[in-house]
Amino acid sequence: MNALLYSYINGPLFIVTIMNRELINTLIDKYRNGSASEAEKQTLMRWYRQAGEEESVFPGDEHEVENQMLKRLQLDIKGRDQQINWRRWYVAASLVAVFSAGILLFKNQAFKHPEQTAEHGKMIIPGGNKAILTLANGTRISLTDAQQGDVANQSGIRVTKTGEGELLYVVGNRKQTVGEAIIEYNTIETPRGGQYQLRLPDGTAIWLNSVSSVRFPVNFTSLKERRIELKGEAYFEVAADKMRPFRVIAGTQKIEVLGTDFNISAFPDEPVSRTTLLSGAVKVLSGGSSALLKPGQQAEARGGIEIKTVDPSEVVAWKNGYFRFDDERLESIMRKISRWYNVDVSFADESLKNEQFATAARRSTGISELLRSMEQTGNVKFDIKGSFITVRHKNK
Repeated sequence: MNALLYSYINGPLFIVTIMNRELINTLIDKYRNGSASEAEKQTLMRWYRQAGEEESVFPGDEHEVENQMLKRLQLDIKGRDQQINWRRWYVAASLVAVFSAGILLFKNQAFKHPEQTAEHGKMIIPGGNKAILTLANGTRISLTDAQQGDVANQSGIRVTKTGEGELLYVVGNRKQTVGEAIIEYNTIETPRGGQYQLRLPDGTAIWLNSVSSVRFPVNFTSLKERRIELKGEAYFEVAADKMRPFRVIAGTQKIEVLGTDFNISAFPDEPVSRTTLLSGAVKVLSGGSSALLKPGQQAEARGGIEIKTVDPSEVVAWKNGYFRFDDERLESIMRKISRWYNVDVSFADESLKNEQFATAARRSTGISELLRSMEQTGNVKFDIKGSFITVRHKNK
């Protein structure tokens, strides 16, 4: 099924954005157990009402929603003069599809009042696999343009681009002994609108987000530790090697690990650096402080270290192809949008930076659709001119 489904059925246009079933069920569970934020409650209420329901109480579970929608569908079909209410039929069918296939429904009213996002956002496309590889000798290779197959050979390591766009560092037949050669480093960097995945010679997998870079030795054989440097954001699945601990230097953080899955966000334009643990254990050091993380915990480094319990699926949503914002400040959201869509953002009113949003969408979603859905859930308007976005109050 396509990421966006457009359909006119005797009524307004609807945008259906395919979502993660886990995300949808999580929002419903949070509402039922009382842990949903106000923004999440409002999103669910708006979503439910837009599906043709006027009641203010959200049903207890997805099966009840489906049953109510089907009942309403049957009533509409058997209605006065046997006329089918196609608008309600479409909405009911769509909401049933939400719980059956994991689809989040947004009602698009922008076509009644055309916004600049609809007109000018077409020229802005979502990001994709784009990166530059810099070899130890300074040679720069565009991985965006490189063909499938070997792209370089160095220190007994073959650097290969797969058909899926992943970069592999493959150890050749020649073995390197401890102290044999000068350590050579490679750097992979992604631009705005880029992302990339690579696998190091030890088997460690790295997913690199937009405007990020990672510097690493091309061969760990002669080293006592596996030390890499990160700028920006990356998700790691570290191969276990007790003889060579894995260490990441990222901003003000130093992360030590033997084998685990974790995410690091250390953008220069962000106020804090964050390390989030999904499995295993990591030790975070910053500003003279240290902390041992457990799965589901996040370390915020800002002078010292603050530990929080978070939802890891939200943190790594980018790696799985989603935007996911949970009561997040608009300023932070727009920085992420700027990196992924390669646009510049300005605020007409500084107070708008503190507006909070709870929303989610595929990263393949067009920027017009993404911003339009946010306009429906907040008092903001997005004006797009070329690659520049201005955030304004909706009613000003």
